[in-house]
Amino acid sequence: MRKMIGFVVVLAFFLSAASAQESRPTSVDRWDIFAGYSFSRIYVANEAPFPMNLNGGQGAITYNFTRHLGATAEVAGYSNDVDGATFSTQAFLFGPSGRFGLRNSRLSFFAHQLFGTTHMTITSDAGEPCGSGTSPTCTTYPFTMASGGGLDVKLSKHIWVRPLQVEYFNEQISLDALGGLAVPVAPSPRSAAHSYSPAFSGIRITAQGMRYSGGVVYRF
Repeated sequence: MRKMIGFVVVLAFFLSAASAQESRPTSVDRWDIFAGYSFSRIYVANEAPFPMNLNGGQGAITYNFTRHLGATAEVAGYSNDVDGATFSTQAFLFGPSGRFGLRNSRLSFFAHQLFGTTHMTITSDAGEPCGSGTSPTCTTYPFTMASGGGLDVKLSKHIWVRPLQVEYFNEQISLDALGGLAVPVAPSPRSAAHSYSPAFSGIRITAQGMRYSGGVVYRF
């Protein structure tokens, strides 16, 4: 009888410990580090050479305050040669993010709202000056906003794959900052080549579009 009572006491102790362990909240991965490929399609109404496709890369760091709430800082760069000019952008964005998914699931959904600026340049491949200046490169820093989210799939304790991240973005471009240069203008009947037009000085245009990214996430 004493052995039976002792066995029951020991069993009850281990069951209690196991129950407490299961009810204890799982630890939160405080940091998400993402790196991967990114594709961006920019559209500006009634302006050549838009819509424009840009290929590049993206990196982001997210700090998770809780299991569901965090903050994300992102850097992304894109480039493309269009109509005799090289168009390139480097975005620097920051904002709140949320992460959703069942506990201990291998799937994790996320969403974020990012704000910041973009270093945007347009360079004439022929070395022609843009606007009223002498440099073949025009530069501006438009306010940029990106809204979207995606899906992460767990491979191991720390390694996740991000097959899908889709966002809508918006850039407010001041043409004064481009020296009066808007974008390459479609050729007129009198000219066989595209040219740069300074006629848009003082105007602010909106560039918008969709962005897809995919890559690898390291969580710890």
